[in-house]
Amino acid sequence: MLPDTVNPDVSLLESDAPQVNLVRWMHQCELVKRYYQADYVFVMQKTKLGYEVLVSAIARVPKFTSGQVFGKEFSLFDALISSPPDGLSLNLSRYSKEELPKEFDGCLGLLSRPLLWPDGTLFGCMCILNHHPMENAGLNGLMLEPFQILLQQDLALLCQSHRIESLSMRDRDTGMLNHYGFIMMAPRQLNLGRRFGAHAGILFFELLGNDGATHEEIEKNNRLLGNIVQSTIRTADIAAHFSPSEFVVLAFVDAERDLMHIVNRVDRQLKQQSDNVGLDYSFRYFTPDSTAKLAPMLAMAREDLQSHRRRQAELANTSDDEEAGD
Repeated sequence: MLPDTVNPDVSLLESDAPQVNLVRWMHQCELVKRYYQADYVFVMQKTKLGYEVLVSAIARVPKFTSGQVFGKEFSLFDALISSPPDGLSLNLSRYSKEELPKEFDGCLGLLSRPLLWPDGTLFGCMCILNHHPMENAGLNGLMLEPFQILLQQDLALLCQSHRIESLSMRDRDTGMLNHYGFIMMAPRQLNLGRRFGAHAGILFFELLGNDGATHEEIEKNNRLLGNIVQSTIRTADIAAHFSPSEFVVLAFVDAERDLMHIVNRVDRQLKQQSDNVGLDYSFRYFTPDSTAKLAPMLAMAREDLQSHRRRQAELANTSDDEEAGD
């Protein structure tokens, strides 16, 4: 399976992926074009929008440019991408004009090789177009294999990088523990606290008022909340940036009411530093003699937060409908 952070439906042109060097991919297209004395060479990815050109060799008349998307109505592209590993060699004179994009006008020979993600799912293909039919199709197709392997190695490197990053215990944006780090460290800390008879609680925090904010503003607000949470907790407590919008704390307290004191402290500091956002929260409490496991309590606290968020959205929609009715 692909890492959760890799979305195969999103174009590589939209992601900041230094592991995939698209400049090198373009150079590979140039090499292929010279080797085959071809008119057009390009690499295409299948995305949610259709079939998108990622890179292409320089052509006298540019027809296939980076970012160009062909609709899903062209079944030819599906055949190219889902072809056997050896690829396809096609005589385009057998196709009607309606079956081919207008960019294919005048082209008679097509040679392609499919490209796969590391888990074997379809990524896209490399295409070679000529104004004359392809000769020695079997041999020509075989010579594309090194280029196919090279591009797929970059995709494997991208996925490996995402896996390594997901296994990191620190969040890159805030420096806090991430989801993985919290799951690794919190259970042991909770068991240690129970041995000494400590009361504990799970608290979830999320910002309100990010609707309509830009990506940069949301990141800035989340860093602010992360800094406040870290400055509020005590040494024995554990805090983490649990998801892009959620922060979680395992806090050791003297009584359940102290959880609300933590919430009030975080809320007060947040209001002092920003008037544009508010705080949403939820918490669950552990008594010293509780046998409840961390995972289900964590899930319940998070569900409380998400349920409250849904109720707030429903109330906002109802209010908007009433104002529209008036």
